[in-house]
Amino acid sequence: MSVNKNIIIIGGGASGLFAAIKAKENNPQKDVAILEAQSRVGRKLLSSGNGRCNLTNTSCSKKYYHGSFRKFIDIVLGNCSVDRVIKEFMKLGLMTKVEDEGRVYPVSNHAGSVLDVLRFRLDALGVETICDTRVNDIHRQKKGFYITTNNVDYICDKLIVCAGSCASPKLGSDSSVIKILKELGHNVTPLSPALCPIKVKSELLSSLKGVRVEGKVSLLEGENIIKEEYGEIQFADNSLSGICVFNLSSEMKKARKPCIAIDLLPYSDKKYIINILLKHKEIYNNINIENLFTGVFVKKLGMVILKQAQVLPFSRKISSITDDEIERIADVIKDWRFEAQKSNDFSHAQAVSGGIAGSEINPYSMESSIINNLYICGEAIDIDGDCGGFNLQFAFASGIIAGENV
Repeated sequence: MSVNKNIIIIGGGASGLFAAIKAKENNPQKDVAILEAQSRVGRKLLSSGNGRCNLTNTSCSKKYYHGSFRKFIDIVLGNCSVDRVIKEFMKLGLMTKVEDEGRVYPVSNHAGSVLDVLRFRLDALGVETICDTRVNDIHRQKKGFYITTNNVDYICDKLIVCAGSCASPKLGSDSSVIKILKELGHNVTPLSPALCPIKVKSELLSSLKGVRVEGKVSLLEGENIIKEEYGEIQFADNSLSGICVFNLSSEMKKARKPCIAIDLLPYSDKKYIINILLKHKEIYNNINIENLFTGVFVKKLGMVILKQAQVLPFSRKISSITDDEIERIADVIKDWRFEAQKSNDFSHAQAVSGGIAGSEINPYSMESSIINNLYICGEAIDIDGDCGGFNLQFAFASGIIAGENV
């Protein structure tokens, strides 16, 4: 048994919902349907921005994106800017606000508000949302596509693919649709986790679990800086986390032997830090060295810095610290190195690096350049953005563009 539709959207996420809305608004006489593998649409949207949904960023530009489609991002943003996305949501009834670093959130501070306005518009337009339907295969026909699923099969004239990411698998994500597109002839850049913690080799991190510090993190290949970021660094058992670390994760694939360097006092040079340590030696001369960083770092972090610099035992008096040891401590503070481990663990990834090659997608319409009437959006494409609403901006914009051109 098969069901005929004019336009089918695979994936009821951020890009898929807007693609369906625009497809129906531009083709009110046509049958438009969304096929969603989960029991409801928008599950990942609900979890974005810690449940608040950071839906775009007023500073959005090419420099915040990575991947083979990056060279076309200016075209996408030119056709569907940040202002346009915000206005589209306003038309749906969503009030938004701009917070620090240009991050745009719903005034309600609830991602559910974003999903609700999209769902209600779909209902008003008469777009059919078919959940619990997993796509098993896609076959090209003379006119359109034949889609096999775990339920009934579907035939459509035009197809928009808005699924493919395997980030956050607990929310039902997988890369099965990207594999199908590859079988249809598309080239795929291998998938890797993005916007996620970076695992590092260190026996000292377990004692720092939960500690946070403002600093600079750099991704290195040898002494070559691939990327550096400033912000709050969070320590875990065997990994480094925080937004600044997340923004390095998608670049990990560029390094053969990646290394993470931390600067714990990025706005102070080494000479200044040495002077501070000498001053502390004078002030706290008769107490144990584990208290050397009083007024600078939390005690846990200070003790690990001393271990890393091999200034032990903690029972020593601060007055006993030598100039050579102060030099080593300053070196750790300014350039604490960790051997980083590449990972294929998508469980903590908020996004994915890789996907359908950017050169195979028309950025003006999001149509495949090798398969007519097939459109590809959002996370299925080889593009990923930094933290801050950049990924959702691309998802919404690419969905809007595809829906208007289908």
